Amino acid sequence: MAFDPAIFEAEVALNLIPTEQLPATAQDALGVGFDGPRVVRMSVLDPTDGWEIEQALPPMLAELGCHSLSHREAALRLAQDRARHILADGEDPLPSIEYFHWLMHVAGYPEELAELGYLDEDDILFGSEEEKRARAREALEELLSPELREKRRAERETARELAQARIKSEWPYVMNSPSGRALMKERYAARIAEMRPLLWIDVIAWGVIGWAFSSWLAAVIGYTVSIPVLFALPVWEVRQAMKRERREILLRRGVPEDQI
Repeated sequence: MAFDPAIFEAEVALNLIPTEQLPATAQDALGVGFDGPRVVRMSVLDPTDGWEIEQALPPMLAELGCHSLSHREAALRLAQDRARHILADGEDPLPSIEYFHWLMHVAGYPEELAELGYLDEDDILFGSEEEKRARAREALEELLSPELREKRRAERETARELAQARIKSEWPYVMNSPSGRALMKERYAARIAEMRPLLWIDVIAWGVIGWAFSSWLAAVIGYTVSIPVLFALPVWEVRQAMKRERREILLRRGVPEDQI
């Protein structure tokens, strides 16, 4: 990569260039036209001349117009430079995520690097590597454009609020919702299946009563009256169980008692 004073300035601020490599870096600077006397002086030093290299560095920086940078400024500059190269060259951004995480750490966890820096820790949010790769590219674009970052953040917040509103219209927030009714129907069917022996016992019991009293009419009437009761009872049981479950879920989620 061609020598760039701005990148050199950031790398020096973060101590990324070993002392013994500074003469070679100065030679790179000469190769692209930065041929001032202090750069030349650094370029001819022996890599083992540590003290002389350290003494030559500040004058070289001054000659190149470099200034002292905070770790945050330097890390953001390097992150943006890497982002530009990845997007321009069409590189896979995932191998660079560890680098962005390190920059986020040395920069003091700035908001601008949070998406990229924590991407590896958010694997659970992505269904595939391609989804993760696409999100990384979006984060690179947002790193280079604060306006785009704010626009997308607002869009994601709106989508999140809509999703929450949709969730809150369903079970367990609202009993009489499509999902609530579907769940109640499913549990009711399961409860009726459990009651099949009782339904047969009911038939036999009324048959015995009719035979004992020699009145099949009484048996038919009794059975006809008891069946709706037997089928209605599970409705009440399931509904009460779902109410208790709903209350427990909402309490665990921190909903105040008076809002349940």
